[in-house]
Amino acid sequence: MRKKIRQGKTYFKGTSILLKKRRKISAQNLLKKADSSGSLRLLFEDRSTLRRTSVASSSGTLRLLFDCASGGSRSVLEALPKPSRNAPEPVSNMSRRSLEAEPKASRPVEEISPSSDFCLTNFAPTSAFHAIGIEFSSGSHRATPIKTRCGLDENPMKCKNSAGIAQKMVEDFQKVGDARLTYGVEFERSVLRFFKSICKALVLRANTLLGSIGQVVQRALKCFLYVADYKRAYRMILTCLFLCLVSMFSLSAQTPRKDSGADGLSQIRALKAGDKIPDAVWNQPLELNYFNGKKKKIKFADLKGKLILLDFWSTGCPSCIEGIPKMEWIQERFTDNIQVIMVNSKRNKDTAKRIKTRFEKFKADFNFTPSLPTVLDDTVFTALFAHNTLPALAVIDPNGAFIAMTSSHSLTDKNIQALLDGNAVLKNEGNYKNLTRSAAEPLLDTVGVHYISAFGGYRNHYLPVYPNLNHKNGTTFLQMGNQSLQFMLFQAYGQALKGFRQNELVIDARLGRQFKEKLLNVNSTQNKYWYQFYTDDSVSRPQFADIFCREFQNYFKIAVARKSDSIELYKIRFSNKIKNILTSGKASIARFQGIGEEAFYQNIPIGLFLQNLFYAFDLPTELKEKENFNIDITIPAGFVRWTEQEKLTFLNERGIVFSAVKEYRTYPLVYPIY
Repeated sequence: MRKKIRQGKTYFKGTSILLKKRRKISAQNLLKKADSSGSLRLLFEDRSTLRRTSVASSSGTLRLLFDCASGGSRSVLEALPKPSRNAPEPVSNMSRRSLEAEPKASRPVEEISPSSDFCLTNFAPTSAFHAIGIEFSSGSHRATPIKTRCGLDENPMKCKNSAGIAQKMVEDFQKVGDARLTYGVEFERSVLRFFKSICKALVLRANTLLGSIGQVVQRALKCFLYVADYKRAYRMILTCLFLCLVSMFSLSAQTPRKDSGADGLSQIRALKAGDKIPDAVWNQPLELNYFNGKKKKIKFADLKGKLILLDFWSTGCPSCIEGIPKMEWIQERFTDNIQVIMVNSKRNKDTAKRIKTRFEKFKADFNFTPSLPTVLDDTVFTALFAHNTLPALAVIDPNGAFIAMTSSHSLTDKNIQALLDGNAVLKNEGNYKNLTRSAAEPLLDTVGVHYISAFGGYRNHYLPVYPNLNHKNGTTFLQMGNQSLQFMLFQAYGQALKGFRQNELVIDARLGRQFKEKLLNVNSTQNKYWYQFYTDDSVSRPQFADIFCREFQNYFKIAVARKSDSIELYKIRFSNKIKNILTSGKASIARFQGIGEEAFYQNIPIGLFLQNLFYAFDLPTELKEKENFNIDITIPAGFVRWTEQEKLTFLNERGIVFSAVKEYRTYPLVYPIY
């Protein structure tokens, strides 16, 4: 018979009549006989555990249901569909490796033991099936399943692995196709005997291999089946993702980087005011990058003994860029005692290309390239000195102690000298509690309150808040916070001061020069205030304006009225000497330190300079010539205490001429309330 099979087409031609007569033998009858011979039982584990095999003849699908011996098994005949069923059996989803993946008819009724986890494997629903061979690497303590297959031209009995034998047998079986039903019973039994011998060979090989490493395989399968449970796997994946995200954020804040100049630190924590800089930070190399492309490596410890100013910046912060020339001016002014280092944090996501492009434009606008060094892609200083706004300035005193996070406005000559002398005169602002200037935590709690209208002083760790009237559920709420006296004055008397600037104010002599100085000194925290308004009623903006004006009068004891009368004032014009202070075109710097201290202006509009100078004179000023040009000028320390004539002479020598006149005009009068 085997010899006739090998003859192929010749045998089929000689038996064409027999083929026609035997076509009525169905696939179901053949499979029934196969089941009675018991030749389709495959044992893929030790002999104590039975695996069921069912063949759906209508679709030709081989389904291997791996289950424990405790579950009831079905014969091939039981697994056959009814003759009237034409559609193939539905194929379950490969990704669902749980009990729900098993058809209800095949589930065991009794409780499944922990070792009875199973895996449902579906093969492609074609007229042929594919066998999976499992091969183990010799001498290894772990078994790795590898899909293998014999070549099409190999002898299946000589194939090097059992999967190859099974595959070749399947392909031979497929070549015969539907014609296998016309061979006759003897041929079918011959084929089944051949298949049975192959199965025995598979079982023998599997038992031989699994006998040596069975326990390892079983444990591996249990682990796999546990993970394969989609519900458990889903929870495990979410947990892993969460842990990864937490690790990433913690590492970004705590892990030092080589390019930040502090690799080797095992842990970084944010410092508090007064804390010493850790020795591990001092001992790290620091790479300084210059805006002209040069680089320099130093040790951070080389800067000990100096007042160190770390100025945090980014290309997306206009105020940071505008503040660089001021920091450079401070560096030049205190060359031997101060070291300013710009710090660009990694969290800014600035690239070398972006930085280069930004400062190419800066050079084109001002013909200026900063000479200060910067640390790029920093993680260490960012973690040591906590801040959540830019620009931000970290101050380290000559003794190596962290003083404060502050701003460049606080770096007056007076404060710098105090820091060099070892006196901590700066308040630590650090992280702000509000990251928007339109809202902040209320000054007073509004729960159970019908009405609030209250002023307060400066609040630490809050950005300035601009007034914004909010209506919600019939209530009205407004805050303005950390704003200067000048800002509050113009909010309270918006109508009376409309169209006027601070240099045009007429100050009642009873208020004195001190009130003028308060109006000008907008950066001093002593001259900043907070206000909160709340009512459980709905209030319009005009109504609130009246309320705030009354509250301002009661708190500050001053008022503003628009008057029309003959008054004295200074009118300003320019002489030829003005060319001596015309700007040389450098970057803009406006460094007003405080009343009585030196003021430095570089490339600043003349109008802005004169507005800020009004505090020094007894009369209001008016710029007669509406020219727009920039100047470079320094106002000496103590200028405000000079006599009126000394001030006028100083400005006249620089081309700014003040002429006192008396004329009838409308003006805003600021006067006291007693």
